[in-house]
Amino acid sequence: MPRRPLRSAVRHGQASCADYGCTRAACRQAARRARRQRNQDRLRGLPARVPPYTAARWAARLREHGMSAQDIANRAGLSVTLVRRLLRTPEQGQARNIARSTADAVLGIPIPARREPRAPGLTGSAEASRLLADLARAGWPAPALAQRLEINARTIHEVRDKRPRLRLDLALRIRRLHRELIGLDPISQGIRPGNAARARAAAARRATEV
Repeated sequence: MPRRPLRSAVRHGQASCADYGCTRAACRQAARRARRQRNQDRLRGLPARVPPYTAARWAARLREHGMSAQDIANRAGLSVTLVRRLLRTPEQGQARNIARSTADAVLGIPIPARREPRAPGLTGSAEASRLLADLARAGWPAPALAQRLEINARTIHEVRDKRPRLRLDLALRIRRLHRELIGLDPISQGIRPGNAARARAAAARRATEV
């Protein structure tokens, strides 16, 4: 069984998560579906792996329409590392042959509507606000999150409480940070118990004010 990389972007519900030993039902089901699809392809005489070029061109087109590598990975149920390799040129180390199911997953993503021309690179703050509030309830203080995101702590409060839009790249960084931290105990990661308690108490107060 392969060892999961320390900074793996594989999420629950993906077939590769089960390959790392995850026993969640959703991950096992995804792995079974992937195996079933591979078996069907073999019976039809189709190769299990295909050249990446068609999927890479489609991924590049999705990116031109405003989707990030993380957006494509989320929609396709793939790891963001694989999508980033797919988006490279052959000179940059583009993925060689890829699984047919990977190519089909990328090719199945529809072209999104273009972002508002008045606000290129911006997105709504609803998801980021929810994720930051979730981390606060878990005991992560705003200054600690700001340090990890390399932004001002005031920005954390604004995104969480009142800013209607934020930069797309910051929204994606907040999503990744939530994925990294939500399962960890803040105190075990160097957060002082008093600071963690204050973060939880403030989050509880905000929840009652909504």
